[in-house]
Amino acid sequence: MVIGELARLHAARYKNKIAFKDERREISFDLANRRMNAFIRSLYDLGLNKGDRIAVLLYNCAEYCELLYGLPKGGFVIVPMNYKLVGRELKYIVNNSEAIALIYEREFADTVNGIKSELDTVQHYILIGPTGDAKSKDLFYEEMIHNHSAEEMPVRVSESDVAFILYTSGTTGFPKGAMLTHKNIFTNLCNAIFVRQIKSEDKILNVPPLYHCAAQTEMFTWSFYGGQTITLRQFDPEAVLEALKTERPNIVHLVPAMQNMVINHPRVGDYDFSYIELMLYGASSIMRSHLQKSMEIFGCKFLQSAGLTEASPCLTYLLPEDHVVEGPDYLIRRLGSAGKEAKLTEVRIVDPDGNECPPDIPGEEIARGDNIMKGYWKKPEETARTIRDGWLHTGDICRKDEDGYIYYVDRIKEMICRGGENVYPREIEEVISSHPRVKEVAVIGVPDDRLQEEIMAVVALKEGPPIDEREIVSICDNKLARFKKPRYVTFVDHLPQTASGKTLKRELKEQYKQVPLPPKIKI
Repeated sequence: MVIGELARLHAARYKNKIAFKDERREISFDLANRRMNAFIRSLYDLGLNKGDRIAVLLYNCAEYCELLYGLPKGGFVIVPMNYKLVGRELKYIVNNSEAIALIYEREFADTVNGIKSELDTVQHYILIGPTGDAKSKDLFYEEMIHNHSAEEMPVRVSESDVAFILYTSGTTGFPKGAMLTHKNIFTNLCNAIFVRQIKSEDKILNVPPLYHCAAQTEMFTWSFYGGQTITLRQFDPEAVLEALKTERPNIVHLVPAMQNMVINHPRVGDYDFSYIELMLYGASSIMRSHLQKSMEIFGCKFLQSAGLTEASPCLTYLLPEDHVVEGPDYLIRRLGSAGKEAKLTEVRIVDPDGNECPPDIPGEEIARGDNIMKGYWKKPEETARTIRDGWLHTGDICRKDEDGYIYYVDRIKEMICRGGENVYPREIEEVISSHPRVKEVAVIGVPDDRLQEEIMAVVALKEGPPIDEREIVSICDNKLARFKKPRYVTFVDHLPQTASGKTLKRELKEQYKQVPLPPKIKI
């Protein structure tokens, strides 16, 4: 099975059911497939060939859902790009992927025009949005569809062909393009289906950006069963609440950072959420205190998926029945886990020599399965370092308990070495986030002449009366060893984050290398 077969089968099976909906339009399964066919034909008429990369720069919209299905159906490779990137960063992705075409919308016209002369391989620029600009030399998406036949175009596509190149968010350096094949996408889809009780009448409000694999997963999963995918152009807490009120979806997908902003909206208590059956989350870690508050407010089942882009992306799932807030301690603590490995994926926790770690002993998470990427685009050495003997080395420090539940400890590269002691920031962040005034927290290592690294907490507070640095440190009393307590605390309005809610700690570390540190706290 390849992605294009899904689009064709959905059109026959669900016909006039609405597949994709945004603030402007709704598109049925049959119409979406016919539009895909016409667009594929138009690209071949332009001279594009199977395997060509096509970069996409769009906000969430129904057309984006079409492209995620349609471009791989035509044998092309879709390269979704983060719309928050600046011209220099976008130029790198377009040139690195050697994209032949760039699909974008008018809001990004200034950015695209500013780098056009530096895009080495792009031959065609395609605009999504209103047509009729006589001055534009770009092609128009709707005109291309209108001017071509909607008949199926036979394109020989194999499950081993690359369908997506997804560039990693770059939290640890220059982004790398993870090559995901049709088989990778289908294996991830099967893993997702196994843990969801999907109904054809389901409606999912899929809020994360569609350039991210988390949102792509939920779109493919629910459309597989004829469910309707509703997208919002961009995330905004107020817009999410209004969309929930208007559309009344029974499935909602919000990454942790989004959930946190919605549940802390001043008017969240005015809304009725009784129609929501399931809340999906993942893509980044969530503090237990935030998760418990979200469960209380939404009052529905919760399901977590965890993994990384290179795994298409899911490795583990924490099922609704594992979201226990009252009962024996061994059940409650699972709320802080990432769940168990997916059915079609094997996950191990190993020491530096590759030996399996005993229960509850931290080690690196590695995984193998048909969902693991083909490799990094044009980076064979990086691929060889990351995939060894068939195992993807994630760079995440985890532990697995006796029952098989996996707990993220931290990223290997984010571990702080303080005077010879290894300190994992996530453990400290969990404690600090339990304070009712803390909205976000990131713990990083900063240079120290005596200890090599010292611990710093960067904290964003909710609205309310001021609190001081010592109050933050005092939260750690009797909860953390003395050497794990932050010696520096600074307050900020918000933390820099990727679209999936991962804090950009690299940016914070660089920032605090350049500026004087706050006064050191005596403990």
